[in-house]
Amino acid sequence: MQQPLRLFIIFCLLIFGALYYYAYQQDKRHSQKADVYLKRVMQDVSDWQPQSLWSHLAPAARERVSREQLEAVLKQYRRLGGFMDMDPPRFSNLTAALSVFGSGQQLSYSFPARFEQGSALVTATLDVGDGTYRLYNFSIRSVEPKATAR
Repeated sequence: MQQPLRLFIIFCLLIFGALYYYAYQQDKRHSQKADVYLKRVMQDVSDWQPQSLWSHLAPAARERVSREQLEAVLKQYRRLGGFMDMDPPRFSNLTAALSVFGSGQQLSYSFPARFEQGSALVTATLDVGDGTYRLYNFSIRSVEPKATAR
């Protein structure tokens, strides 16, 4: 009874180790290019027009979201104003590891961003294909309004 349990534990540790190593390699391989891409996306999208975000969406994301849904989401973000700058994106090891089991490669990043009217935490999941990136998921949370001078 002890031997099969030990083998199972060793097998699980090897799988987890391999997934962690894969995620680490993906981070090294993509983070610099993804950072440049995300800055460009933030500059483009922060006019908060549906076409701006639509042009950056991956085909799979376009199939799942309607123009009306896009407009409703962007309406919430418009109060932030234009994009100013962002911290370096933080890579999600979990998303990279789980993409091994999916049909395509996806990488997730989160980062604080500053806008004309406040700060927010941005999370973006990118579809990776042939050295290019497209947005699969994009959200802005924890919006903090800019302090006004008294």
